[in-house]
This record gives sequence, structure tokens and C-alpha cells, in this order.
Amino acid sequence: MVAAEQIIGTESPDDAAIVCSACYGTGLISQWSEIAYFEDRRACPRCEAGGLVDQRIADIIKRARLEGRFSER
Repeated sequence: MVAAEQIIGTESPDDAAIVCSACYGTGLISQWSEIAYFEDRRACPRCEAGGLVDQRIADIIKRARLEGRFSER
């Protein structure tokens, strides 16, 4: 078996990946709620990934409300 001496990446070693310290790039943060005894997940307010999650949730809610209005008629 041959061992690899060096891992070759697609980005240059000088480019440091900037990752949010709150959500680690996922866009979601989790907090334990001791009152309700469950994990509360929310969109990260600190990074762009969290903003994208927030926009996607708003889009889903908007479409659900429109579908609800059309089904009531």
C-alpha cells in the first residue's frame, strides 16, 4: 500500500477559509432551552449562510400562506 505524502486541494494554501464561529458555515445555530426541554434551532444572525436560511424559511412561509388562501375559496 502506498501512503500519500501530500494532499492536493483545489484552493491555494494562502486562501484561508472564513467560517462563522457561531454556526460553522451551516447557517443554523442550536440552543438548549431548559424551560421547554428541547433544542431550539434558528438562523444564524452573524453570517451570510444564516441570511440565506432565513430567506428560504420566509419563502416557504409565504408560499404556504398563498396556498392556504387559494384553498379557502
